[in-house]
Order: sequence, then C-alpha cells, then structure tokens
Amino acid sequence: MKKIVKLVLLLLVVLAAGVGAYLYKTAPLKVETEVLHPETATLTFTEQGDYAYDNQYDVYPLVSGEILGVHVKKGQTVKKGDVIAEVYDPDYPYQIKQLRSSISGYNAQIANLGLQEQKEHDNAAVTLETLKGQLTALRAEMAKSGDTTHSIEKQIQVQANVVDMNQRNADLAHDYYRDVRDLDDETIRTAKEAYNQARSTLYQSQLVLEQLRGGKPSEELYQAQESALETQIESTSALLDKGYSSGMRQYYQSQIEAAKLSISQMTEKKGRATIYAPVAGVITDLPIQDKNIAEQQAPVAKISSGAVVETFIPVREIDGVKVGDQVDLLLDKRMGEKTIKGQVLQIEGEAQVKTSSLGVEERKIRALIQPKENALEIGYDIDVRFTVYTRQNALVVPKTAVFEKDGGDCVWVVKDGILAVRKVTKGVDTRDGSIIEKGLSAGDAVVVDADNEGLAQGKRAE
Repeated sequence: MKKIVKLVLLLLVVLAAGVGAYLYKTAPLKVETEVLHPETATLTFTEQGDYAYDNQYDVYPLVSGEILGVHVKKGQTVKKGDVIAEVYDPDYPYQIKQLRSSISGYNAQIANLGLQEQKEHDNAAVTLETLKGQLTALRAEMAKSGDTTHSIEKQIQVQANVVDMNQRNADLAHDYYRDVRDLDDETIRTAKEAYNQARSTLYQSQLVLEQLRGGKPSEELYQAQESALETQIESTSALLDKGYSSGMRQYYQSQIEAAKLSISQMTEKKGRATIYAPVAGVITDLPIQDKNIAEQQAPVAKISSGAVVETFIPVREIDGVKVGDQVDLLLDKRMGEKTIKGQVLQIEGEAQVKTSSLGVEERKIRALIQPKENALEIGYDIDVRFTVYTRQNALVVPKTAVFEKDGGDCVWVVKDGILAVRKVTKGVDTRDGSIIEKGLSAGDAVVVDADNEGLAQGKRAE
C-alpha cells in the first residue's frame, strides 16, 4: 500500500513538472516595444563656445596732458561721438604749431602722391601701347609659316620684352606695397595681392622665355604668349581706369581733418581737448580712470562691439554648416538648461589645430554665431548645437532594436501578439535612433531590445 502511494505521488510530481514546463514554454514572452509614429528626425553635433566681442577699438587722445574729467564708466554703452574724457595741455600753443606742421606735411604727401600717380599712369599708358604692339606682332608671326629660325627669334624677342615689362610692374607693385604698410588693413591686403600677382606673372613669363631659348617654337608657346599678353593688356587697362593711391590719399586726408579738429578745439578751449568715442559700443577697458596724465601713445579706453559666440567646428563636420544656418545656444544654469536661438554669422576658411582637455589634437575651423537675444554676459561658456540633417515624417527606431541577419538589417516586430522578423532598409543614424527608409509603417510595434535571448520567430509576446 505504501509503495502505491509513493508511486502515485511521484507521477503527480512528474505531471506537475511537465505541465509547468509546457506552460512556461507556451507562455507569452514579455518584451518592451515602441509603437512607431512619424516624427521630425535631426542629426546634430555640439561644440563649446565662448561669448565675446568681435570688434575692439583702442581710443587714443590727440594731445598729451592733464586729465580734467572722465565722463564714462567701464561697462557703459556709448554712441559714436559721446564724450569719453577731457584733457588739458598747458603747452597747447606748441602743440598747435606741431599740428599745423603735420598738416603741411600731409598736404605735401598728397601732392607727391598726385605726381607719383601721374607718373605711374603715364608709364602704364606707354606699357599698354607697347603690349598692344607686341600682341599685333605676335599674331602676325603666328599667321606666318616657313622660316622657323626667324620665327623663334621673333618669339624670343617678344617674350624678352614681356619679361622686362613684368619686371617693372613687379618693382612698382613692391614699392607700393612697401609704402602702404602703415595704412589700413584693406589697403595693405590689396597691395599685397597685387604684388604677389605681379611676381607670379613675372615668373610665368620667365619660364616661357627659358623654354623658347632652349627649344623650338611651338603652337602651345605661341598661345601661351598670346594669352599672357592679353591678360597684361586687360590688367594694365584696368589700372588706367582707377587711382593708384586712393587709400593713401584718404588716410592722409583723415589725418588732416583730425589735426584741424584738434587745433580748433585747443584754440577754442585754450588747451582743453575733448576725447570722443569714434564708434558705438561698450566701454570694456578704461585705463584713463586710474591716471592723472593722458599720453598720445597710450589708449585711454577700449570700445567693443559686435557681441558674438565664438566656436570651432571640426573639419569633418564643416560641410554640413553654412552661413545663415540656425543653431541652438545651450546655457547651463543652476535652475536648468536655457536654450537661445542663434545664427551662423561667419565661417573662416582656414583650419586651426586645437587641443582638447584630454590632449587630443584636432583640426577645427573658427565660426561666429549671432545670438537672437541678449540673454548672455561676456565671458560665459556656452554650448553651440548645430543641426546638419533634418527629415520630416520619419520613422525612427532605437539603435538597440536593429540587428543584422543574412547580410541585411532587421528588427523584431509584434503583430497580433506574435513575434516576427522584419527586414528593413536603414537610413541615417541620429542621436536618438536610426531612421528606417523601408520595411516598417506607422503603428508597427518594434521590440526595443533585439538582444533578448527569448526572441523567436512565431513566438507569442506580451
């Protein structure tokens, strides 16, 4: 009797285990899913920025002397023409004499510029006529056939004359570049470009002459000479249509006007000179407030304007950013992150090597961002978020939902409580997930974790 009872109990245990195993095997697998809805997908990257002023001007007094009063404070916003300070010079009669002497010197420089400009104009006119004559002779030579010895001698003669003229042009460009080095940046840049172009033209013409002296005339060399002459005729004609010294003339004239204004002030106020703000902006430095004497060679104030966010964009990302793009400026505050809209104002063309806090070097390009509101203070650190890709009505799945099978991308979906593998075509990866181009539709329930070991085709899921 005891054996029968034990056998029955054993059978019941086995039966219970089998039923439990069956129920476990056939029970729905609990999975986390995400139901897809069309959304706006974006691809972004973020770089650290620095809020600073783009333009800064040092203000110098026209005369040296005792500081009578300072009329601005550091951090104050000023308009062009606002009074910054007043200075008294007890030796103002001597200063007036010096200023008048300076005016005479500037007028003499302007007169000399006129003579120099006329001389250069006359030289350019002669050069132009010579070039036209050489071009006519060259074309006539190109039309001839037969005596190659005569032909190459003619080419060498023409090219030697071209080299001589290019040498003179390069010398003139060098002299002008040397004379304007103390003027404004734009004039210096233009003069330097003209000098470099003249040197390049001279070098090319010298190469052609060497080729002619070392070989035989060819159609290619004829064409190269013709093209060079045409280019020089065009550039020489352009020089005749404009003034050589307009930048220097404007500079000297501005100095004359400043000196006259200073003379007028000192004469009227008997040595009292007023220092005005030359531009509008913010007083970001005021050395004069701690001094009793103002000196002409020392700035009395710094005026800054054009508050912008400066940031550096990695070279690998620069193709996705252009001037005018909208960006997000992210300011981290104790009460939470504040987002300010901004716009890309400027992108420089040259990359710089920047070292990260971890010591990693990377090539980056400087960019300036214009904030859309005045919610920042100078010196703030701020993150700049760039959006380089936007897709409307996109279906985005978590990156963990995509897995590879048979050389393609797939996801698990739950439909009517049953698991199934769905082949998909994946698009761009964003920060939040992967855009699915084909294979899924709005309303599909996608399994978030494709690495779940219990996933199987046809299995019930909850």
